Amino acid sequence: MAKAKPAKKVATLSKPKKGERSYTKSKLVTHLAAAVSAKGAGDVSKKQAAAFLEELVDALKLYAPVGATLPGLGKLVLREIPAKPARTIMSFGKETKVPAKKASQKVVFRFSKEAKEFFKK
Repeated sequence: MAKAKPAKKVATLSKPKKGERSYTKSKLVTHLAAAVSAKGAGDVSKKQAAAFLEELVDALKLYAPVGATLPGLGKLVLREIPAKPARTIMSFGKETKVPAKKASQKVVFRFSKEAKEFFKK
């Protein structure tokens, strides 16, 4: 009789320890490679997982102006900030000139309803 192979141990992201700020890219890549391999999608190397992650980021950047959606998490949007005119304001009894600001853009992430519900207490 042949002995059964022991199941592979999946390196998962654990809950953050006290004082730990966030996970690193290498932790995320290791977790993704192990988790996808464990789900039966074939062996995925760390290099392949890193390439997938980089491609995902590039796609999000490319589609941000029209709204890049991450299903179940939210939407990355490029928001237009209108120009503001120059003006003078009274501050502590003195007149202060505030220069004009050009129109600009800002990247905003809007969380989905499901993601917001997950974190409600």
